[in-house]
Amino acid sequence: MKSVFKLALLAAVALPAALQAQPVVDRSKYPDYDPTVRPDRTLRRYGLAHKVKGTDAPPVSQRPAYVNNAANMYFPPIFSQEGGSCGSASRIGYMFTYELNAYRGTDASKFENQYPTHFVWLLTNGNSGKDQFVQFVGVPSAKTYGGRMNSALFGWREETNNDFGWMTGYDKWFEAMHNRMYQPAHIPNNLGTEEGREQMKNWLWNHNGDSDFHAGGIAGIGVASAATLVRIGNTSANQAAGVVGQQYVKYWGVGVDHALTLVGYDDRIEFDLDGNGKYGEKDKDEVGAWIIANSWGLWANNGLVYCPYANAFPAHTKEDSKGVRHQSGGFWQPEIYHVRKDYRPFRTIKVKMDYSRRSELLLQVGVSADLNAKKPDAVIDLHHFRWAGDGRGGDIGTGEKDQKELPEMPMLGRWADGKLHTEPMEFGYDLTDLSAGFDRSRPLKYFFIINSKTKSGQARNAKGSGHLYNVSVLDYEFDKEGVETPFVLEKKEGENSVAIDKGTIAMYSTIVYGEQFFAPTNANVSNNKFTWSAPQANGHKIKEYKVFVNGTLRGTTQELSYPVTDAGSYGVTAVYEGGHETSMVSAISSVARQEKNVAVDLKKTGFTIPDVFKESFPDCTIEFWIKPHSISDWNQQGGPGWGTFMCHANADGTYTAGWDAVGNARANAASALRVNQWSHIAMVVQKSNFRLYVNGAHKGSALALLVIVVSVVLATSSSQVAATAKMQFMTKFVYGTRHAIITN
Repeated sequence: MKSVFKLALLAAVALPAALQAQPVVDRSKYPDYDPTVRPDRTLRRYGLAHKVKGTDAPPVSQRPAYVNNAANMYFPPIFSQEGGSCGSASRIGYMFTYELNAYRGTDASKFENQYPTHFVWLLTNGNSGKDQFVQFVGVPSAKTYGGRMNSALFGWREETNNDFGWMTGYDKWFEAMHNRMYQPAHIPNNLGTEEGREQMKNWLWNHNGDSDFHAGGIAGIGVASAATLVRIGNTSANQAAGVVGQQYVKYWGVGVDHALTLVGYDDRIEFDLDGNGKYGEKDKDEVGAWIIANSWGLWANNGLVYCPYANAFPAHTKEDSKGVRHQSGGFWQPEIYHVRKDYRPFRTIKVKMDYSRRSELLLQVGVSADLNAKKPDAVIDLHHFRWAGDGRGGDIGTGEKDQKELPEMPMLGRWADGKLHTEPMEFGYDLTDLSAGFDRSRPLKYFFIINSKTKSGQARNAKGSGHLYNVSVLDYEFDKEGVETPFVLEKKEGENSVAIDKGTIAMYSTIVYGEQFFAPTNANVSNNKFTWSAPQANGHKIKEYKVFVNGTLRGTTQELSYPVTDAGSYGVTAVYEGGHETSMVSAISSVARQEKNVAVDLKKTGFTIPDVFKESFPDCTIEFWIKPHSISDWNQQGGPGWGTFMCHANADGTYTAGWDAVGNARANAASALRVNQWSHIAMVVQKSNFRLYVNGAHKGSALALLVIVVSVVLATSSSQVAATAKMQFMTKFVYGTRHAIITN
């Protein structure tokens, strides 16, 4: 039995990755194809979405039999992509546009609520792809950019050209900063599994229970576009669903070359996939289909097509000797977008400059808390300005088709008027994330860095020249109009700029003093009280303090203490007159007072701690003493299971803990357990590090996928356990020891 159980666990976790054997990809048609899979493990539990303002998620039992998000007001009109921009058409034209509108409750049929594909697409070969743009740069509206695809202002071009136009105007870039998202993620299980299908349907239905949104989500996939489409058969079920005669994918093509968008599902449709004349044979997976949107205009069913659940993979092989076409590539793990809800930038940089060979440039910004620093403590590259704009990634080569030198092309390139625009370019970039690790209420030194040594790093390859006219940092945290701090540029008398020399690294700096609204300090929990010290004096009067428990507002006070009534993370902010609220300082409270040591003897049983992971916390430790009566593979188990968190014994005495049954997200401690001997186990998560200790000795490490901390009492035993790793609202912790004594 243990071997079967072990294989089943491995299959549940490892099989989705194993099935991701990649088919042939035609990058000439799909140059921004990315095989990377970043599973969002929170989707394995329905209703775990972090809500800003929404209500509780409805039960899964209320999920409808079909959903088509392309039919609601948040999905933009079907369009025909320009050139080979399918990746940006799917992810920006459809997904990014839809997700922002679905959150904001805005109408995607309006030009001002659509987002252009080519603002992103043209930089595909510019060392910053669509993933970097939506995370770090942002995307302006189609109205601001001048088109839903190419721009009527900045010109029609392809990503391989070296003269496409760039957007200018700080206000346009500032607008784009508000339209951002986090790193793209993927459905955790593939759509060949029942788990994966449930996860995908819940996302399509209501964003996996995230009631902040006005509708469900959508997702991106890659396919071999030379599909064989046939009509849905005439059966009573299909008549009732209203889909008779609609087209569906019988076969995909052979090579992956196109991006599509998954917008819905329909559990009512039945097919005869094996051609035996029988529709809807469930043992052959002939019931149900995904609804997919294309960017080829009114293709198939007015731009949409059905794909049977059985065909949810990227390609088919050519016919074999028996005329049969087989699956090619693993089942999809569709890509999803998490938008940054209600986002606004706090600090930005505004730059006005020109340069004659734009793909020679790398622009960067840095920051330091040391006002005398000569170089920054933290630096970011400005995506969009990473040796970009020549269609070849700023590369120089000696091959027949390589460019021998970087082209003479001004920063603004060639616009729709057909002219090269050599005037200065004005742009902005969001510094909020860069500044987040520093105390913005105190002075910070910012650096603007212009590297013109080319991507090769060889100054001799640089031939351009340019000028820096103005650069400044704008602070919007407390003044929505922005408080501007200019960099002092040493301009020569009578000149309005400083020269940017070729083949150099020039660094400019300024100090931003910020608003002096200091946060409380010295947060502490003791004797059933949460206490803190008043902020440093700054000339502003404090109105009140807000107290939070596990991130939720608990109350307000004008005192420097607050009663502790629950376990968890207690935080406090200071609210100044005028409404300015500071950052939070926190301290952790234990679940219960420590009593005398007590052991509980568990035989063929275990215990459950309900709601211990209902909230998420920063760092954490799970620890306990254990005296096993027996040791075998998979006994002494704890946690919800692989994919969320699990720990267990092995027959050789090794103790295993982590997130996945295979890979780097688990740690093994050799010789940790011995029959009828006490061992102290401690599992510690700090940021991205997970460490396993046995009797105080470090025995194993792993990558922490998720992070929390809370102390809990084991059943009625008064034993101490401290809990663990952003397991994303795991709710309960189960320990099924199968013959063990646990104590503190």
